[in-house]
Amino acid sequence: MKKYIIISVTIFLFFSCEKMEFIQEDPNSDFILLNIDDNSLEAIINGAYEPLTRSRGRLWESVYSTFLDQCTEYSYSRLSLFNDIALYDFNLLSAGFNGTMWTSFYESIGRANFIIDNLESNTTLSESVKNAAIGEARFIRAICYYSLVRTYGSVPLRVTPIENANEIELESSNIADIYLQIIEDFSFAETNLPDVIAAGKEGRATAGAAKVALADVYLTQGNFADARTKAKEVIDNKVTYGYELVSSLDLLFSPTSPTNTEEVFALKFAQLAGQGSFLPAYAADSRAQAAGIASNGNSFIHTYNTSPFISGWDTEDLRRGFNLYDEIEIDGEVLPANIPVAASNSIPGDFFYGKYQDADSPASTGAGNDFYLYRYADALLIFAEAENQVNGPTTLAYNAVNQIRRRGYGLDINTVSATADLPAGLSQTEFDDLVFRERGYEFFFECKRWFDLKRTDRWATFAVAAGKPQPQSEYWPIPPVELVNNPSAGN
Repeated sequence: MKKYIIISVTIFLFFSCEKMEFIQEDPNSDFILLNIDDNSLEAIINGAYEPLTRSRGRLWESVYSTFLDQCTEYSYSRLSLFNDIALYDFNLLSAGFNGTMWTSFYESIGRANFIIDNLESNTTLSESVKNAAIGEARFIRAICYYSLVRTYGSVPLRVTPIENANEIELESSNIADIYLQIIEDFSFAETNLPDVIAAGKEGRATAGAAKVALADVYLTQGNFADARTKAKEVIDNKVTYGYELVSSLDLLFSPTSPTNTEEVFALKFAQLAGQGSFLPAYAADSRAQAAGIASNGNSFIHTYNTSPFISGWDTEDLRRGFNLYDEIEIDGEVLPANIPVAASNSIPGDFFYGKYQDADSPASTGAGNDFYLYRYADALLIFAEAENQVNGPTTLAYNAVNQIRRRGYGLDINTVSATADLPAGLSQTEFDDLVFRERGYEFFFECKRWFDLKRTDRWATFAVAAGKPQPQSEYWPIPPVELVNNPSAGN
């Protein structure tokens, strides 16, 4: 006999290996969301996003994003807890931070699985509403697994809810199978999600976001033909999706703007204590408040001045001054902001990260800066790279990357520029190298560089050239909290 459970706006099943809450029911029963109204459905879907933006969730609002950037060739920290990552000693990764990050991903996955499993059996919702909700849950699940597989490699692939303690143990799946699931989920989302999101629902997934994510996955796999196709679908239909490059970097990264035309998929944060981002405070020092940068500063992340990536950044490129700063102004006095040489190493003075600033944040936990997982610039640069790999440096490839560069130099994106445009006549390899460099400048501190270094086999070469050690491991270790609860994950 089927049991029908009416899920209210406040009831969720949360599954993770660190903390689990089970509703005990007859194991032969079907769990069906019956008579669910639109508001309740919205709340349940929002609940699947929540672990990704939770204050002190240790994900993109703070530690995970910072750790990912530490893994690049140009980043380091004076804090030993963070600098172990910057020096590629992943075995010293904080068990607490690592466990919290891992658990947050699997909480979102568990909530998404619950939605998918239950709504697939629902008979009261229209097919379009039901499939859109399932598509959104599958998008969230795919985002989580895409982050996990690139960070940890082989991980447990859970695609159904955990219904009892006997189902906790699960061996890690091979990387190829995880990618198959990611592509299947994003493909379903692409077909069933809406083209645009209504005002007031900013931060929700769309069909365009699923297409860009698919293009990114294909690029990571080296499937340049499909990456090109998906990115071009977004570019050719940018009016349908409402996409265009934003002319101003200040507007693009404003802590008060709810959205903009460049946003494809972003994690949303509020200027409220406990509901915002940590990133402005992580990237500034103790003078941050007086300098109008953040509510306070922790000096957790800095750059190697000697990194070729940093030293080679054209000073005429507005993105350099926007992302890096070596001066601050306090009470009308301009002061040096370069980090002094740390006593424990030989790193010269360097730069603070400036992309995320919020002078009006009420607390270090309350910055309003959203974190982009994808923006329209992704579609353009994915297309430029993939088009070059498939057809060489065509006019279409040049145009895509030059739009980004023109904006970077403060110019009209549709006007040819001798200053900003890539030089004509580049070889396929030369063009690829410059697009790779462009991705680094455009997506500085947006957690793409380490993944780009790895997928293009540039990591070791670039790290050593910047004065970092030879990387020994491509992935972070599975955290102890998972191995205690699920020993099979190590298999």
